[in-house]
Amino acid sequence: MEDQLRTEQAILKKKINWLDLLKVIAVFMVIVAHANDCIILNQDGNFNFEWGTYIGSLYRFSVPLFVLISGVLLLPTKLNTIEFYKKRLWRILPALLFWGVAYVIFDGMVLNHKSWDKMWLDIVRLPLSFGDASPHLWYLYMLVGLYLIIPVISPWVAKATKRELELVLAIFIFSTFIPYLKFLTGLAFGVCDWNEFHSFYYLSGFIGYLLMGYYLYTYLPGWSTLSKRCTGAILFLTGYGITYYLTISVPFSIPNIEMVWYYCSPNVLLEAVGVFLLVEGLELKNGVFTRIIQTIAKYSFGIFLIHYFFIGVIFRYLAATFDLHPGLNVLLSCLITLLVSFATVWLLTRIKGMRKLLM
Repeated sequence: MEDQLRTEQAILKKKINWLDLLKVIAVFMVIVAHANDCIILNQDGNFNFEWGTYIGSLYRFSVPLFVLISGVLLLPTKLNTIEFYKKRLWRILPALLFWGVAYVIFDGMVLNHKSWDKMWLDIVRLPLSFGDASPHLWYLYMLVGLYLIIPVISPWVAKATKRELELVLAIFIFSTFIPYLKFLTGLAFGVCDWNEFHSFYYLSGFIGYLLMGYYLYTYLPGWSTLSKRCTGAILFLTGYGITYYLTISVPFSIPNIEMVWYYCSPNVLLEAVGVFLLVEGLELKNGVFTRIIQTIAKYSFGIFLIHYFFIGVIFRYLAATFDLHPGLNVLLSCLITLLVSFATVWLLTRIKGMRKLLM
């Protein structure tokens, strides 16, 4: 029965378009995240912790949502390890290095006027880590790790029963509580100064979202639409409420805020799964809205890569020019950034060689 279900799901993967809507939601919320940084970091000269907290607690599901989508589309892969690496890593690594260099030059020559020696040092470091000029590119380094593990776990995923998947996912869910456990007790299943790998380390992190995406897509179709939507709404609102409450409750510091906003925390997991359930299986009728969603989704990777050139500049310009409410400023600056980024990507992909760096 499970084999038949998986075969049917594999066929449907070619037809689903609600994943496009999830991609658009995810990339827009990434833009929101970086607009909100302008509030949290006081880059508009009008620090507003209250609205920074409202918004900051909202968008945390964005990156986990991307990984859930990857779990739907990529697990289990039928390619062998070398073929998979060639196909997937070749898509990521050139884009990471090219745009990493572009951001270093943009930051050094346009925004902060750095010396060539400093810019060169930032460029040399790119194979090891992203720099201050492009913090959002951390996602690509993480994505490389996921791509490395996918062909390794795919044979198990293909054979695992529903109960076996649920057992592994239960361990993953438990692991999301460990940062809070460490915060409260200082203890975390063997973690110490000379060992960062706790007992559940190898079933924690974003690999859990990969497996969760596959599980939800494979075994949720049996749920009624009402059940999925109601459950999704409850999970999302609960996750958002917990995230907001903890953000205003912990002693204020960047490490404490980051702990609450950690992508692999139980509260953010609730948000991400909630949004997934709200959209999963949604039938989008052919029309203008659907075509817009499909078009933006097609260029979503490129939008993610280049939006950081624009969001801070647009946010600060609106803040300096108009007396806008912080929430309205975030919304407008994000919409403008989405449109500008889309137009830029669309134009750049018409240049020979750029398409592979943006799609």
